[in-house]
Amino acid sequence: MYYSDLKHFKAKTGYEIDGVWYPRVTSIVSIKAKPALYKFYADQGSFSMAESIKSKSADEGTLIHETIEAILWGKTVAIPLSIQPAISAFLEFKKKNEIIPMKIEERVVSKNHWYAGTVDVIGKLNGRLGILDIKTSYSIYRDYGLQTAAYAEAIKENNIFPLTRWVLRIDQASQCIKCGAKMREKGGNVKVRGGVSECQHSFGPAMGEIEVKELDNFENDIKAFLACNDLWGWEHEHWIKKIRNGFSPI
Repeated sequence: MYYSDLKHFKAKTGYEIDGVWYPRVTSIVSIKAKPALYKFYADQGSFSMAESIKSKSADEGTLIHETIEAILWGKTVAIPLSIQPAISAFLEFKKKNEIIPMKIEERVVSKNHWYAGTVDVIGKLNGRLGILDIKTSYSIYRDYGLQTAAYAEAIKENNIFPLTRWVLRIDQASQCIKCGAKMREKGGNVKVRGGVSECQHSFGPAMGEIEVKELDNFENDIKAFLACNDLWGWEHEHWIKKIRNGFSPI
């Protein structure tokens, strides 16, 4: 990505906390190659179209995040029709599982490794303390292990020890009543997966999907994240040197 100046670089890739700038966890993880994302861009026909879909998809994900966070705080919220199936699935999950949030959208900092991030939820799930990372993706990807390990490492520096890491995937899709294929629309992009390709699909109403996965192998994940951190620093050495040397843009 092109950065016009140091101010632009810092705003796009990190946080300033108590007068100190830190690279953002999600920026660091983005240094890792993502073949599926490259294929998505190629399939859209143009870069601008892919960026538009990606932006709309991010907005939809943010809306789900904000609605769930309000629910976890015990607030009464109006649920937009566009995300009602996903939120209904979450409410059903919440009925069957005890979720006690201690912190929501909590900023965490690693001074040892020089990075910062924002954790969706720190709290208890069915009596166990941990990090709950909310995703609105099609699947649970390995990258999420790097991201949550970074959060756990930063929290550990502050003498709080989450016992585990969970990814809570929340999505919605319509299912073909004939062959079981699933149609997912996100960011204006419609994708049909599974079923029978020759089927003249007849899709029912969108239904919410919930998947929760406990992540293990913390040591492997944090090792991989710190490798990304080193590579990210190398890639952005020009700007990092200016920050480390106390350079201040006019």
